[in-house]
Amino acid sequence: MSKLYFITVLLILFVLETNAQNTYLPINSFTNYYTDRIDISGISSNISTSLKPISRSDFSNLLKNKDKNYIINTEKNISKYIKNDNIELNGFDTINENSKFSIKNTYYRHASALFSINKKDFVFVINPVFGFSSGIEGNNFNEISFQNTRGLEVRGKIDKKIGFYSFITENQIKFPSYYSEIIENSSVIPGYGFYKETQNKTAYDFFLARGYFTFSPSKHIGMQFGQDRNFIGNGYRSLILSDFSNPYLFLKINTKIWKFNYQNLYAQLNEYNFKTSNGKGVSPKYFVNHYLNYKVLNNLSIGFFESVLYDRSDSIKNGYFDINYLNPVIFYRAVEHNLNSSDNVIVGTDWKWNIKKRFSFYGQFVLDEFIKDEMVKLKKSWVNKFGIQTGLKYINAFNIKYLDLQAEYNIVRPYMYMHFKKSQNYINYNQPLAHPLGANFKEAIFIIKYQPAYKFYVESGLIYIIKGLDSSNKSKINYGGNILRTYDNRPKDNGIKINDGIKTNYTIFFINASYMVYHNMYFDLRFLVRNIKSEIHNKYSDFTNIQLGFRMNLNLIENNF
Repeated sequence: MSKLYFITVLLILFVLETNAQNTYLPINSFTNYYTDRIDISGISSNISTSLKPISRSDFSNLLKNKDKNYIINTEKNISKYIKNDNIELNGFDTINENSKFSIKNTYYRHASALFSINKKDFVFVINPVFGFSSGIEGNNFNEISFQNTRGLEVRGKIDKKIGFYSFITENQIKFPSYYSEIIENSSVIPGYGFYKETQNKTAYDFFLARGYFTFSPSKHIGMQFGQDRNFIGNGYRSLILSDFSNPYLFLKINTKIWKFNYQNLYAQLNEYNFKTSNGKGVSPKYFVNHYLNYKVLNNLSIGFFESVLYDRSDSIKNGYFDINYLNPVIFYRAVEHNLNSSDNVIVGTDWKWNIKKRFSFYGQFVLDEFIKDEMVKLKKSWVNKFGIQTGLKYINAFNIKYLDLQAEYNIVRPYMYMHFKKSQNYINYNQPLAHPLGANFKEAIFIIKYQPAYKFYVESGLIYIIKGLDSSNKSKINYGGNILRTYDNRPKDNGIKINDGIKTNYTIFFINASYMVYHNMYFDLRFLVRNIKSEIHNKYSDFTNIQLGFRMNLNLIENNF
């Protein structure tokens, strides 16, 4: 979004009377996983788990409502960890457990913070960020991969009204070989974007910066402005909006009234043209999303969304945010009609139904374009572009505490998320905004999570994918799987089936084991096997990677796609 619009809106908001506000939990943090378990266990709350990240204050209220009889010995330790990790939350113990490594009662006074100030009107927390790992890969384990990450995390709040957060890292990473192939094909690192090669061209050097402010003009409305990622859904993947692409500039408004949770998201994305001759490889485009979640019952919620992605590169101003899309409630199809525009609009729904305090049935349905006559006549027209997700979670499986199972199935038809202009495809910086695989695939996912002890956590998964590929990156025939392309050069208009093109099977198996030696300090052991079988010989490959690492205040980099 144009920075001028953002700054104008921001100045207006700051003069309003604001209410208590806090920062958000990182999307992939353990606390988010714990929040999901609480929700499935039947604890009543107004949190919509479909919208991530979740604010620390919402999580605080959820923990306060938690049934004490539900807490077991392991969970008591986890609750203690979470309280220590969120010292700024009202209602939590403001005095954390004393650190064993306190330095002059100034640094590491608390286990969760290198340095902290926790006053009535001002909270400030600063932490170092480290991540070091090394691995071996290949059939003969004769290749090396590694990660070297250093950075800083800062968060806090002012007058219980303004929250702030910043996360900055400098990285040198030699990714597994298959991951490097993905980077070479898109000229960006998934989740991070632009990079430089190291001097010896054996690794990638890149910088990551995320940060935002939060504020609330009323007790029912929360706002967030900054550079970060968002996620909509309850699954391992999302077909609506995922955190796969790199951070982007956005303004988010979340309104909670009664059983309704309504979110408006206005974002400026980047179109990355890595083969331009004039050196101007990045140009702005814009994304707007409305999401309404209704809690039908305490254990059943349904959400509806609409998204529009567009650019105005053909305008005199060479790109601008269209203020017509600032309307927070109107259907975007009506806006398109009035503008006589052809922007890329996607609509759909998601749901979550918690059953027996053990199971959670969830799913999504997304629709890009739809022609009723084509669907009724069963022509399987290329314009009938949709995706479906369905999944089931089972916590404390077979009465084993903290053994959680998850099964998920995703299908996305060819040409989904595509447009006649690449700049209006559902991508940001050459990375999918939703599912990492783009379109034209079927995917089955099985996940096992187990925490046998407070400090030890194991996650294992099996992912099986069938995807239709183009014959090559230079092929003129588009089978609808590569959403970096437009939907032109189709081989046909009717009879389109999922997995058209070169049928390729992916099998991914992984195990991640983490042991917390001290608060937010982990030793990790990771094992990954990735197998590809395709109808063309040069697509066959087998890959194995074993990695050992240490990280501090840093989440694992996921590469399971």
